[in-house]
Amino acid sequence: MERFDGAQAGDLRALMRGLPLWADFADEDLDLLFSSGAVRLSRFAAGETVVEEGNYEKSFFVLLGGAVRAIRAGRQVAAMAGPGTVFGEMSFILGKGRTATVVADGPGECLVVDMGYVDFLPSPEREDFLIRIFRRLAAIVSDRLGSANARKAAILTAIRERREALRAHVAREREALSNLRRELSALDTADDEEVLRQLLDRRF
Repeated sequence: MERFDGAQAGDLRALMRGLPLWADFADEDLDLLFSSGAVRLSRFAAGETVVEEGNYEKSFFVLLGGAVRAIRAGRQVAAMAGPGTVFGEMSFILGKGRTATVVADGPGECLVVDMGYVDFLPSPEREDFLIRIFRRLAAIVSDRLGSANARKAAILTAIRERREALRAHVAREREALSNLRRELSALDTADDEEVLRQLLDRRF
């Protein structure tokens, strides 16, 4: 990823102020982030790996442009796009390795927020900042889980409806087969001329 530093700090502050993640933070808080070196702008190319599954880092990402997808165990588990979209936060929240690999679908850029730098802030500011960032990230994760659960519920409903329709179809087919068997059984007792007449009258 291509990185940018202090020369663009003013522009980055303006970008951050417009993102929901930083709604609880005053200008002084953002200045504190920049003075600590915790925030940088990164650009990525199509197909580039932005996050590697299993790596432990205290940073998370805020998408500014482009789109990325999360891959776990070789399978895509999420697609993310749109300015302000946060990704890579679970490693910081849980204090564990990255839960998925994130790959860029095309060229784009994001803010990288390295919370490791926050550890060096003075104590009162550090605790207050961490409380607020955890609160905002928790709300983002909660909304994401709610959306995922809604999608899961819709899929389960569609599966149930499809299953019921299939059961009804099977029941109709069984009834038709049963009727056909009864008709064939009745034909067995009729004379040859009657059998031929009934077969000619049937519409297959």
